[in-house]
Amino acid sequence: MDYLREWELSFRLGMRPWIAVAYSAPVAAASAVFLIYPIGQGSFSDGMPLGISGTFNFMIVFQAEHNILMHPFHMLGVAGVFGGSLCAARSQ
Repeated sequence: MDYLREWELSFRLGMRPWIAVAYSAPVAAASAVFLIYPIGQGSFSDGMPLGISGTFNFMIVFQAEHNILMHPFHMLGVAGVFGGSLCAARSQ
């Protein structure tokens, strides 16, 4: 719902509405890490904690267990974040 509001507001101000599209990539990544991964693992204790040291520990363990950097969906996600920021930067 907020994406539609942001889309409409940027359209009314004469800006290109790609900011809402660019913002959807980090929201999708956060929901995947905080909701989808723990549900898939069967426990929310496997999810990413909110602290800095816990987040770094989660990233190291996740890379060691799943080799996430070479996963095609991770590569597509990174390309989506960079592509979305490029679209947002070009719209101004």
